[in-house]
Amino acid sequence: MTGTPSYNRFETLAWRYMRLSGVLIIPLVFGHLAIVHLINSVATIDYQWVVETRWAYLGWRLYDAFLLWFAGLHGFNGLRTVINDYVHNRTANRVLNYGAALFLILVLALGSIALIGTPIPEALANLP
Repeated sequence: MTGTPSYNRFETLAWRYMRLSGVLIIPLVFGHLAIVHLINSVATIDYQWVVETRWAYLGWRLYDAFLLWFAGLHGFNGLRTVINDYVHNRTANRVLNYGAALFLILVLALGSIALIGTPIPEALANLP
């Protein structure tokens, strides 16, 4: 056989995404850990703290959204790779991949709805 080697464009993009998202996730995760677990006391963190202190500002909501989406897609892509490597039955492979994709969509949808849909407290909404 001669000619150029064939490659799967999707797999190449997925491989590149894993490298890029892995690099981007590291500062997001360490920033999250520093803010939530080191700077603030874990004992004082509850729903009220998250809404009034953290999610009252669009920047923190975007920060958490980037962390959710990068980590979710990164983890799903890794799970997809493991399924493709170890599940050789075509039907089982397809069922597991679709199930994982549906679970990812559910998690990203619920997480995004929580980030976007949580109302800003009245006291903070009226600030100049």
